[in-house]
Amino acid sequence: MSTKSQNSFAPVVRTMALLLILALSSSVLSACAKKPQELQKTQEELEAMARDLVLSMAGGEFEEARKHFDKKMSAAVSGAQLQEIWEAISGQAGKWINVSGTTFAEEQGYRVVYVKNLFERGTLDIKVVFNNQGQVSGLWVGALESDGYTQPGYANPDLFEERELVVGQGKWELPATLTMPRNAAAGEPVPAVVLVHGSGPSNRDETIGPNKPFKDLAWGLASRGIAVLRYDKRTKVHGAAFTSEEAASFTVKEETIDDAVLAVKLLKTIDGIDPDRVFVVGHSLGATVGPRIAQACNPAEGSSSPDEDSNADADTSIAGLVMMAPTARNLADLMVEQMEYLANLDGQIDEKEAAQIQEARAAADKIKSGSLKEGEVALGAPKAYWDDLSAHDPVEIAKHLNLPILILQGERDYQVTMVDLEIWKQALSGKPNVTIKTYPDLNHLFMSGSGKSTPDEYFVPSNLAEEVVADIVDWVNSLNLHRK
Repeated sequence: MSTKSQNSFAPVVRTMALLLILALSSSVLSACAKKPQELQKTQEELEAMARDLVLSMAGGEFEEARKHFDKKMSAAVSGAQLQEIWEAISGQAGKWINVSGTTFAEEQGYRVVYVKNLFERGTLDIKVVFNNQGQVSGLWVGALESDGYTQPGYANPDLFEERELVVGQGKWELPATLTMPRNAAAGEPVPAVVLVHGSGPSNRDETIGPNKPFKDLAWGLASRGIAVLRYDKRTKVHGAAFTSEEAASFTVKEETIDDAVLAVKLLKTIDGIDPDRVFVVGHSLGATVGPRIAQACNPAEGSSSPDEDSNADADTSIAGLVMMAPTARNLADLMVEQMEYLANLDGQIDEKEAAQIQEARAAADKIKSGSLKEGEVALGAPKAYWDDLSAHDPVEIAKHLNLPILILQGERDYQVTMVDLEIWKQALSGKPNVTIKTYPDLNHLFMSGSGKSTPDEYFVPSNLAEEVVADIVDWVNSLNLHRK
């Protein structure tokens, strides 16, 4: 397969992964809290329907794949859009090989079938959601996973232990893992961090293909005396639970900020952790909204909006913020820029790619002009999501933060580029609380490479660079914070 055919939609690897989900869920999923009514189709029939849907997409028969969509799903996703979604999946996962199995489940009022697909780069689940009439009312694309993970050489499992926790409670509770240095059990309180994901339905390891950058980071930090809490993202665990109203009003606050604050609150209650030395480490989208998370955790920092003050009475204060590849520009513009970059990797943009870029640019212009209608979806996300991003400039918020900030940037990153870093540098110049460091050979995942970065390297087994781990550890230890 050529570079062009693999990568024409490859920007979904990170930034657009979230949008792929929202394009499907914002209009077509209708959750109910009640016990499901009796279905008109059996479990076996639903599994066969889900399998046939995926096989139709894999065979290029996108109108055939839509034949069991309910009215809302049919209105929301055309055959052409379904084709784009499949090409986006292929851009991440490579050549489709086969369906390796199906699993039936009942989740929060839905009957769903997970169709496990084998691609050349790993396995990927497609969740098919059914209504009570046995029609398809939603789709969900999981993260690409591979068995090729290798633990980094800088991680020493003898120096830490892991245990399972839960972030939040009730409808949106999230499974989590605490990685705890063993010296904490000896009575020495240790500093700790919460890891906050980038875009898309990420698991707690930020798994992409054989790589797990958050697992690398957690094990590396814990090997050097820093506890780490990481958790599965709300859009991964509870995607099918959003009502149509919740999906239409979905913002980055619900996607990322609320759960990060809850994770901080949980971490500060754990024995062996120094509550005065709890930090947030955000990557990509998690870094971009890092200033908002800091504001929500520390309401006295700058001016926060009323809804982000909701945790003001809880012990959620953080001692500092690490931002790994934070965006400074409008996300819609970055999506167009990524599409242009990837389409031009082979030195030319064909007619189809040019049309796709032009369509994306028109959508970005509509987003930036504020002309989206209520409930309207553009570039895969609803009006509420874009309005929320536009209303909170992360650079401006960061300018008013006084807590320690560390910004890290890979110079080979094509998703969040050195153009963004320069904006951060200029805006935060002269602020003594801000430290900035770049890495010449690292990409968006903070993994090493050479030449122009492409999505293909995300699927080459690698590990987050040891120097990134060391720099975070050195920065945390240099602060020597003992707040009362």
